[in-house]
Amino acid sequence: MIKKLSTLSLSFLLAVSLTACGGGETSAPANNNETNGSSEAPAASGDAGKELVVVDWGGAYTDAHKKASFEPFEKKYGVKITVVSPTDYGKFKAMVETGSVEWDVVSVDTDFAIRAGREGMLEKLDYNVIHKDGIPDNLVFDYGIASSLFSTVIGYNTKAFSTDNHPKSWAEFWDTKTYPGARSFYKSPTWTLEAALLADGVKPEELYPLDVDRAFKSLDKIKGDVKVWWNAGAQPPQLLATGEVPLSAAWNGRITDAKTQGGPVDLEYNQGLVAANVWVIPKGSKNKDLAMKFIDFDIAPEQQVAFSTNIDYAPANQKAIDLLPQDAKDRLGQSPENLKKQIYIDAAWWVDNFDSVNERFQQWLLKK
Repeated sequence: MIKKLSTLSLSFLLAVSLTACGGGETSAPANNNETNGSSEAPAASGDAGKELVVVDWGGAYTDAHKKASFEPFEKKYGVKITVVSPTDYGKFKAMVETGSVEWDVVSVDTDFAIRAGREGMLEKLDYNVIHKDGIPDNLVFDYGIASSLFSTVIGYNTKAFSTDNHPKSWAEFWDTKTYPGARSFYKSPTWTLEAALLADGVKPEELYPLDVDRAFKSLDKIKGDVKVWWNAGAQPPQLLATGEVPLSAAWNGRITDAKTQGGPVDLEYNQGLVAANVWVIPKGSKNKDLAMKFIDFDIAPEQQVAFSTNIDYAPANQKAIDLLPQDAKDRLGQSPENLKKQIYIDAAWWVDNFDSVNERFQQWLLKK
């Protein structure tokens, strides 16, 4: 399943950055076990009293971060973390371009980290400070490192389909005769084109570079059955629970959260399309060194476990996955069985191609 990771390119993310994260309920307390970033040592004198501005996606996602890493980091280093949310790419760019950088650490989508790094908007990460052990190589970049994972999966209404009888691949998702009912997709070519190619028989290891023409031909076959093109992560579980659509592409954490709350929904991890949230440091951060220490702290196994205990996003650190109980691994799609069935999105490909492909996709949506 190993491919490079991606979400969306900058131009599209400016419009959707408010929707990608959140969802899930916070419940368990933070884990304060010792790690390479979370011992109970006294505050470091050089950092005590400083303020670190961390930009995160907000909602339950940020609540989980507060318990797992923000508050323990404050205690360890004697600093104050000021949280700003949600991530705003337009403001990020304006700050860097004007030299008025107020932020120190920002959670972004993978392809933003790649593009912004290329454009000189980010500080290069110091991997003498940041311990990347346990983070897969395809999630480590010169200007960013993954902190959490999520998957675009097949979500289904459990009143319409059962655990044994539901689409278990994108090809079966496309099969409206065997699995009748309206469909729903994300209103973006990212993830959607990958699903279309997999449905048309492309092997996961041969997915990239994407055959765009073939993908649109595949989408033509199911377009008439798509009732809703969603643009917010909260929509699929609602659409599925009400029965408006029995099948939808969806972000896994949204579905597992709705299921936990008693909703008639479930998901299929086979051919799930994996993406990541990534920590970056804006060029010109006033606390670059402390920001490096924070990133190191957050991606340490114990903090990662605490985060994934509080919300249904998987750890990026594979050592943290080893520490999760089996039920959590299964729920997050991180069991060995589920992991081998999923596919990483290629971020670099989307950075290079998103604008032209998205223009074609939006025009395709308008055609009857």
